[in-house]
Amino acid sequence: MRTVNKNEIGQRLVSLLDEEHPVDEDIGIVDDNGEISGVVVTQAAYAFFLRKVEEEEDRIDGETIEKFHSSGEKDK
Repeated sequence: MRTVNKNEIGQRLVSLLDEEHPVDEDIGIVDDNGEISGVVVTQAAYAFFLRKVEEEEDRIDGETIEKFHSSGEKDK
């Protein structure tokens, strides 16, 4: 992950990050056309997303293993 020090970002973003419950709303960074260039999430939200991605990867791995076992390939 790339990082930037909080003292190097604009005051508007700092104030959004300093809200009492910033995880309740993501912070979108938009370009001049209103298109999303990026999103800032809190540490808690990031940890949640990582955990969910890992859970999905584990589920997919389990399905792959089950398919392999039921295919008979392991017995060859």
